Amino acid sequence: MEPTEPSASEIAAGDGTSDAAGAPPSDATRWRLRLLRVVVAGLTTVGALVVYNLAAGTTDGWRGNAGTPPPVDAATRLEIARAFAPRLRFNAWHDGAPDSPQNMNEDHFPMGVASFLREVVSGKPRIVVQRSREAEPAVSEIVPTETSPAFGKHALSGFPMEMVGDPPGEAPTYVHVYEDKDARAIAADGSGEVVVHVEYWHFYAFDRADADVILLGTFGSHRGDWEHTSFRIRVRLEAGGAFASGELLAGHYYSHGGGVAIGADAMERVDDAGDPAPDGRHPVVYVAQGKHASYPQAGFMHGHDPLPLWVADHHDVFHGNGVVVDAWRGRLFDLEDPAAAPDELAPPELAVVNAASTHPVDDWTRFPGRWGPDFFGVKIPLLGRATALSSPIGPNPKPNYGDFGGRGAMPTWESVKAADHFRIDVDEGLVVPAVEPPPAPIRR
Repeated sequence: MEPTEPSASEIAAGDGTSDAAGAPPSDATRWRLRLLRVVVAGLTTVGALVVYNLAAGTTDGWRGNAGTPPPVDAATRLEIARAFAPRLRFNAWHDGAPDSPQNMNEDHFPMGVASFLREVVSGKPRIVVQRSREAEPAVSEIVPTETSPAFGKHALSGFPMEMVGDPPGEAPTYVHVYEDKDARAIAADGSGEVVVHVEYWHFYAFDRADADVILLGTFGSHRGDWEHTSFRIRVRLEAGGAFASGELLAGHYYSHGGGVAIGADAMERVDDAGDPAPDGRHPVVYVAQGKHASYPQAGFMHGHDPLPLWVADHHDVFHGNGVVVDAWRGRLFDLEDPAAAPDELAPPELAVVNAASTHPVDDWTRFPGRWGPDFFGVKIPLLGRATALSSPIGPNPKPNYGDFGGRGAMPTWESVKAADHFRIDVDEGLVVPAVEPPPAPIRR
């Protein structure tokens, strides 16, 4: 049966959600959700929920980049993307870090969509069967299922919770390279300079929140998660348009429907060998445990949810002391060139999914719906419906696809990290040593 989007009345009554196991909510859960709606409606901070409503995007249209393509071919676009691809630093448990339920090892890592489809179509997905406990890493196993993945009008359904992802470093990075057409300076022979923006997208089969929500207990995880960073780069081209060199100019690190802007001089960077270098071409991205939000420095943030801490207690912990993934060493695929990588962007398993779907697609980049069936919304008087903690839409339908940080609309990292709910390691004098070996989930 095709999954349907919950109506506003269903959301207000607590329907249209799933519990931690993906099953329909119990009567007790619906009762708790009704109480939660009453609490939320009376909060003075409900305006923050508008951010989630605006960031949720749309599923009724194709939202691509309207700008002109860069004066380089597809191979050169990938060369540029690889030259400036980021280093991802994941969290690990640390006994000296601020007290938080999210102070733990990362259990869910990026996954190639082709790999994801192979697992779910085969009925043999790899699941976290034992979560990490302090220094002890998680354990994952292949758990046979009888689900049937399918693209519906609003969402991809038919796959389990807690998928672990690919072994760290094996998942590809999906890229989108586009030009700032107002900054082009190209000679007749194709040499010169252009300014491009490069988006780096990663897919996670599971987003783990573990928010302690009043009346509900642990809440907020969902299937499917798309995260990205984007960077502005000045590129120098040789005659014929070949990539010669380039330099980082600025970046945007995205998190929870928003993000921060930062200049290249303030970024932590590494060179091609992975060594720290102020002029390195590879920005360092600190990934929050479970939620996979991106930050330019290591640290801790409490209270990011659209509800106050006494209603929903959740933290972002991103010390970067665990697994390290260098995206430039792995596979990169251009989201605007699916024909060049059919095995990844339109793998054979896609035909199997399409056969069970009401809304099949030629390649998965063209699916406009949510990458998972989980949906949670709250009916707010006067503000309408706001959605949060739901499976997200994919890269291309998102409003921020091809829209480099809202063209200057994002707050700066310096202003954001000064807020009381941030604790940045270097500013606090906190040294969180890297864990060796990195605590990647055990694959049995």
